Amino acid sequence: MSILRRGVGDVVGRYPQFNNYVAPLSQLYGQTTITSSAGERIDEWTALGVSSVLSAVSLLADSVASLPLRAYKIDPAGKRTGVAVPEILANPDPASGTDSFEFIHTTMASLVLHGNAYIHIDRDRSGKAIGLVPLHPYQMQVLPSGDQTGRSYLHLGNEMDAENILHIRTFTPPQSLVGVSPLIQSRNLVGLSLAMDRHLAQFYAEGGTPSGVLSTDQKLTLDQARVVQGTWEATHRRHRRPAVLSDGLKFQTITTSAADAQMIQSREQLIRDIARIYRIPSHLIGAIGDNQTYQNVEQASLNFLIFTITPWIRRLEIALSKILGPEMDVVFDFSSLLRSDAMTRARVNSVNIMYGVMSPNEARQTVGLEPYDGGDSFHQALPGAVVAGGALPSLGEDTDPSAPVMGVLD
Repeated sequence: MSILRRGVGDVVGRYPQFNNYVAPLSQLYGQTTITSSAGERIDEWTALGVSSVLSAVSLLADSVASLPLRAYKIDPAGKRTGVAVPEILANPDPASGTDSFEFIHTTMASLVLHGNAYIHIDRDRSGKAIGLVPLHPYQMQVLPSGDQTGRSYLHLGNEMDAENILHIRTFTPPQSLVGVSPLIQSRNLVGLSLAMDRHLAQFYAEGGTPSGVLSTDQKLTLDQARVVQGTWEATHRRHRRPAVLSDGLKFQTITTSAADAQMIQSREQLIRDIARIYRIPSHLIGAIGDNQTYQNVEQASLNFLIFTITPWIRRLEIALSKILGPEMDVVFDFSSLLRSDAMTRARVNSVNIMYGVMSPNEARQTVGLEPYDGGDSFHQALPGAVVAGGALPSLGEDTDPSAPVMGVLD
């Protein structure tokens, strides 16, 4: 059933949207900080202090930002023609010198941490988009529009034109104004990691647990106890000499408790839990204990591309294409993530050229080589014939609408 409430032949309204989070701090600056069940303050900066969180965020942001952008122009018939990446994506914010890598990286970091990314679109007087400026989610507030059917945006309390705000959301419940924040939803997990780190830091910094105890059945005065302690330290500290005890003295070492000994295992489990939140193979963020063979790692990397990276890429592709208008399409080229060894790549490129799937120049581009004249033609290779070029009949080029059907030679 549609969420639209329809009258007689027209739409009279929609169910109102609402904000997920209601907290005093979010009234002006958004949801900036919360407290976990472990009593730790959770925000963007404290969460990034957890090595596994920082590793997961960096991995996702770096992986997506490293992918090259490809732009295509779509004609009225739906044909796609490759064109140069528009300047607004190649150089999103000329005033600050932000390049495309930094822009995508910043946007991904906002999505991964907060579930929302806000981008202000700078326009010239004619309304053409000329710049993209990421805004911090902590400074944004999203409210229902006046008619309760859309969204209005406030930046540090100042209302902004919704037409100039590109809002990208991750997991979003129905009727919700904002995406679900992984940082807020996993606050107890992050808080537990912070509590463990703080406990270990205090344990080693304060040194509250002595290495051992010298005991005796005899009653010692304070001065005698200090003499015994000083003599022991002077004799055995950093020397490891055999101990000779008299007058009923006994030395007993103090070891950590079983709970302290298991803390390392608990921390490793937390790494796996954080990897599970972002659907990242745990070995990619340094989890110990994953018995990965070469084939297992290769398959895990493929799963990482399909089930982890692809959804993030698709969100960005739709959002960036929306900026350029319906006649343009932007995609990420993730072929670099599928690269195998050099011999396999050479064989694949050879087969693609042989059957007309790729032109020689397209194959050269995948390995970082410069194109050559005549390398944009597609050829059907015959047994024993030269694959790239030669005297073979051409099957046309990408931009040649009169080219014969692939594989059909006159």
